[in-house]
Amino acid sequence: MRPVRSASRSGRPWPFRNRQPTNDPRTSFQAHVLGTRSQRAFFIDGLFASASDVVVVSFLTVYAIALGASNTEIGWLAIANGLAGVAALSPGAWIAERTRSRKLVVLLSSGGIGRLTILLMAAAPLAMRHHEAVIAVIVVTGVRWFVGSLGHPSWVSLLSDIVPLDLRQLYVSRRMLGIAAVAAIGAPLTGFFIRFTGGVDHVPSFQWALLIAFGLGMVSTYFYSRIEEAPRLPHEARRGGSTRALLGDRGFMQYLGGTLLLHTTTMIAGPFFVAYLVRDLGANAAQVGILATVDAVSAVIGQYFAGGLAVRFGSPRLLHGSMLLLPLLPLLWFFSTDPWHTTVPHLIGGAAWAMFNLAAFNLVLEFAPEENLPRYAATHQAMVLAATLIGPVIGTLIVAAYGIKAAMLISAAGRVVALGVTAWPRRGGGPARPTLAAPTPARRRRPGGPRL
Repeated sequence: MRPVRSASRSGRPWPFRNRQPTNDPRTSFQAHVLGTRSQRAFFIDGLFASASDVVVVSFLTVYAIALGASNTEIGWLAIANGLAGVAALSPGAWIAERTRSRKLVVLLSSGGIGRLTILLMAAAPLAMRHHEAVIAVIVVTGVRWFVGSLGHPSWVSLLSDIVPLDLRQLYVSRRMLGIAAVAAIGAPLTGFFIRFTGGVDHVPSFQWALLIAFGLGMVSTYFYSRIEEAPRLPHEARRGGSTRALLGDRGFMQYLGGTLLLHTTTMIAGPFFVAYLVRDLGANAAQVGILATVDAVSAVIGQYFAGGLAVRFGSPRLLHGSMLLLPLLPLLWFFSTDPWHTTVPHLIGGAAWAMFNLAAFNLVLEFAPEENLPRYAATHQAMVLAATLIGPVIGTLIVAAYGIKAAMLISAAGRVVALGVTAWPRRGGGPARPTLAAPTPARRRRPGGPRL
């Protein structure tokens, strides 16, 4: 993107919080990360969304087990998410490029229909038998992922307008830190709530937890509705995105290849870890909640340091450093013989994935030209969701034939290969950016936005 040449009244670029100067006039009125009403509303929206997702995401597999789901059905739960998500992203990018209100798209999709699906998950056992309810939960979860993915390109595009260039890495880091802190508190509370209202086999306990999650999600929707969206020009008057330009971005294509491989091999074993923890290692709901808390607290610590590391060393180096730790996780699960043994992979995994997710999100914003951001965001999310579709299919076949421990070993090997694909030095042409294998440190970047 071409830098904006506006500057301060003295003619010099705007300084910002002891970091490199900026010539982006959108930072001229701000003194801290939460400098505008929209940034504060978006931050609080993330906190309540995280509190809701603690139940809907972290305990959904346990809920399915309580309803009588088999290992194959647990695999299909993840497959439905990936299939629905991939199907929604292309029309989501199309909508994001053409709509006059991206905020309305998000409110109607993930903020509206997506919240209502939580009520349907809770109501499923009331209308049908438990095994039939498992099928209903799989379908409703797919709908939730579909509408969430439909609004994702609009969500990312609006974020780029809310947060100026110089603030993005720090703002996203602080928002993710808040989300991780809420998850660290919410996971044990949910685990103990389920335990003391009936236990891991008591379906009504999960239903009450889902109702609470719905209420928290609606608060999140309210705060998102308070974001101020600037008027947008009609689609015909704006510069349109280009799929050809995206496909010609060799650095981004290399990054997408590594992303697809990493998430695919992660999802070969990932959906079965909770089932393995409960069925094979004998964990109860409280232990599941405590271990989720360990993961969340570790994520808080990882997020706390990730923002500074991203600013100092750049998102690519943070990405590669976190990916070095990821192959250890399934190996540590492989050798665990007691629920508390999995504390170690939860500790390492929470911090490693927190750093990886921050770096991965920032990389999309750094790679994408403004007019092409919805397509970049949709394509990246499509790779992640395609992995949630492909990985569980492969994992379900491996677990059925050889057991979950074989899936753990294959997952570990695949993560090592993914690191090699992502970090391999890129030769030849492509966009005039530093490559993933040789990033430019953040402190040396010129004004006008980060480059790769």
